[in-house]
Amino acid sequence: MREGTTLSRVAAYDYRCRTCDGVFEVRRGINDDVTDVRCPDGHPDVARIWSATAVVGRSAGTPAPAASAGCCGGGCCG
Repeated sequence: MREGTTLSRVAAYDYRCRTCDGVFEVRRGINDDVTDVRCPDGHPDVARIWSATAVVGRSAGTPAPAASAGCCGGGCCG
């Protein structure tokens, strides 16, 4: 990274408009204020949609899946 360069941490948030029932995504910095979010049609009454993050694992004693053809060999293939 060059000197004086800062990293921008941006997250994507899903919202639903309570007026038109449209769903849309807003990308903002993690620390940015999100109180001024409006739907693409300009309606101000929106609600953030909370989504669960999937976590996948395996039980103890279950064999690891076989490595696929595109594996990098860095241990990410199980």
